[in-house]
Amino acid sequence: MALLLAESSIPPFMWAVVRLLAAERKPLPTDRARALLAPPSLTEGKENKTFDQALRSLRELQMVAVDEGRLSLAGHASDLDGTDFPSFSCALRQAVLAGELNACLADDAGQTGSRDLTRILVWFLSRDPLDEPATWEIAQREQSIDLNPEAGTASRNDTRWNRFVHWAPALGLAAAPLLSSSGKGPLLPDCTAAVKQSVQRLWAVGERVNAVDAARTLRSALPVLPGGDYANALGIPDPGAQSAGPALSYALLRGEDEGWLVLQQDADAQRVLTLHDPDRPSHYVSDIVISEDQHG
Repeated sequence: MALLLAESSIPPFMWAVVRLLAAERKPLPTDRARALLAPPSLTEGKENKTFDQALRSLRELQMVAVDEGRLSLAGHASDLDGTDFPSFSCALRQAVLAGELNACLADDAGQTGSRDLTRILVWFLSRDPLDEPATWEIAQREQSIDLNPEAGTASRNDTRWNRFVHWAPALGLAAAPLLSSSGKGPLLPDCTAAVKQSVQRLWAVGERVNAVDAARTLRSALPVLPGGDYANALGIPDPGAQSAGPALSYALLRGEDEGWLVLQQDADAQRVLTLHDPDRPSHYVSDIVISEDQHG
C-alpha cells in the first residue's frame, strides 16, 4: 500500500508504536500494544483504526516484525531505544528510501511501498529553499512538468499532499516557513536535519572530507537530492559532481552557521564544490571538516 493513501499511517502515530516496543525491550503481544496505545475507554466504543494503520505501515517499511502475535522492532528500527525522535527520523528515512521499496520508481504503474512519497520528495527537493514555500497549488501545477512523464504525478490529490506535509518534516527533509504563507500546506525544502544526521553517521568528529566526495556520499545516502539516483531516474536535472545544488548547499551553509561542520577553501585544491549561495556568487569549498555538535 502506498504511504500517502488515507488508509496508511503518518509518522507521529508510527513513532508511538516504535517507542512503546523500544521501551518494552522484548516482544509485545499485539493486543497488549493496541490496548496500551488505543484503549477502548478513549474511543468510546467507536472503531479506531489508528493503531492498526500505524502497525501496517511499519510492517510495510520492515521496521516492525510480527511473530506468533508478538511485535518487535526490526530492520532499521532494531537498535532504537525509544527516547530519541531524531534517531527514529533517521531510521524511518532509511526505510522509506530503501531500494527494494523504490524499484521501478519512474514507472507510473507502481504506487505501492514508498514510491509515491519518494516521487514527491524528489520534486520537492529540486526546488530552491530560498524561493517561496511549496504548496498543494504549486505541486499540482509543477510536478507534471518537472518529473519524467512516465513517472506520472505522485500527489494526485490534496489528501496525499496533506499527508506529505506530515511525512517530509519527520524525515528531516522539510520545514515549515518562518513567516506565514498563503496556500495549502506550505513547506520549505530544507534537508538540513537529514544532512546533519547523515554527516554524523558517516564521518567522525574532526574528520576532513573532500567536498566533492562528501556531496557524492550524501547524495548516495539521500538519493532524493538532485544528483542522487532517485532524482536522476525521475528526470530532475543533475547539478553535476562539482556543484551542490540549492537544497544541499542550503543544508551545508546552515551546518557551518550552526557549527556542526566547517567549510574550508584551499586555493590550491584540485577539486572544489560550488555552493549555491546568493550572498557569494562564487562560493567554492574544497574540504568539509566535521565538528562536534554543540547543540545536541
